[in-house]
Amino acid sequence: MRQIVLAFALIISFQSHGQITFIDSNTSWSQLSKQAKEQDKLVFIHFENSECVQCNEVASMGFGKEILKKTFDEEFIAIRCNVGTANGRNLAQKFRIMSSLMSLYVDSDGNILHVNNGSTGDSYTYLNGAKLALDRKGKKQLPDYEREYKAGVRASAFMREYMVKKQESSMAIDDLLDEYVSSLPTDSLSNFQTVKGIFEFFPAVNSLAYQTIKTKTPKSITDSIFNSAKPNDRKAMNEGIIENSFRIAVQKRDNEMAQQIAEFARESQGKDRSKGEIDSAKWMTKYYHRTGDTRKYFESAIKLVETKYMPLTIDSLDAMDDAAFKAQQHFFISKRGKSDRGAVVRSMAIAPPSQFIYLEMNEHAYQFYELTRDKELLEKALAWSKRSMDLSNEKRKNGHTPYRLGDPNFIDTYAHILYKLGRKDEAIEWQTKAVEAQKVSGMAYESFEIRLNKMKEGKL
Repeated sequence: MRQIVLAFALIISFQSHGQITFIDSNTSWSQLSKQAKEQDKLVFIHFENSECVQCNEVASMGFGKEILKKTFDEEFIAIRCNVGTANGRNLAQKFRIMSSLMSLYVDSDGNILHVNNGSTGDSYTYLNGAKLALDRKGKKQLPDYEREYKAGVRASAFMREYMVKKQESSMAIDDLLDEYVSSLPTDSLSNFQTVKGIFEFFPAVNSLAYQTIKTKTPKSITDSIFNSAKPNDRKAMNEGIIENSFRIAVQKRDNEMAQQIAEFARESQGKDRSKGEIDSAKWMTKYYHRTGDTRKYFESAIKLVETKYMPLTIDSLDAMDDAAFKAQQHFFISKRGKSDRGAVVRSMAIAPPSQFIYLEMNEHAYQFYELTRDKELLEKALAWSKRSMDLSNEKRKNGHTPYRLGDPNFIDTYAHILYKLGRKDEAIEWQTKAVEAQKVSGMAYESFEIRLNKMKEGKL
């Protein structure tokens, strides 16, 4: 199955006595607001749907951890609501929610203090969101900035604060950022900190803000901003610019902008031409999928997976992870002062980049399952699915993982493709393995079992 939740693998046990206390899902906003004001609390709203049972199960895992109970019970009125219900639709409409998988932290007046996009089993994501929201409680809120903006306030400091506040609510700031940059004196665009601050707002590649920097800021300064940043910060800036640009390109179905994004992704990899080519192809493939250009998506995905991913071996994936670790290690060592030249970096948090290879192979395999009945294309997807399972199992075999019987999501994908190819008995065999793998992981397995029963009934 396609991996669409944010975290899957780290939840080993679930104890209902430690979970967040959620009130009745039919509680209206007026009632939520009233209770929050009376008890001096914030409101936590988790939106979900009936289409992704696994996403809801994963969220339940996250909410079930003891570390959340005290903070949420003492500081929040918490509610889970399905957007398919009347109250869910009303709450989604009030907060202009476009996605049915997200969590809002709001004050009693309805000001959004923080947003968690997606559904996750990582309890600390919810806890960190709660801490951010509590820190913002009682401070100047978005409506205050909006009133000042409408009154004509345009001071640079105000504009930056206004954009930050909108970002906290997951609201677009593209027009504001263009206005802010166009108001800056030309000489400020040669100032390292000023330009760095603009990049941290993730200007879209075709925006006035981005094009202004590109034409008026010396390249030595932009290069210095990215080269001097910590690896994770540099990665965050590049990804933020790409993702913000991608959102606009998809919304406008702008092929030319998609090509600009692909070129930016290529350039962001610097001298690593191979990685640049892969990233460029990845974003174009994703664009074709998101805009529904099925023919181009199939062509692009086949070229990407067959030429770049399928030839990879465990040795090449290990080399990829080692190179990423060494680059991170080199940065931290190079930043040490002379007094600690002899110190050793003992541990660093870094996600092995190889894992995204087999995650992406699995995702494309499942998308082919969703989009086509063409046997030749489905056979390709089946091969990708099998390869993603093999690579995943090999890479994880010596590490700490709850997936002792393999990743159930990957097995689920393989079973689905077999089913669509008419190989029902094999599909049932593999889906049974997916259920068992999920059970062994300690996570909720009901959604896998539902799909197994549908396969047996011939109704999937």
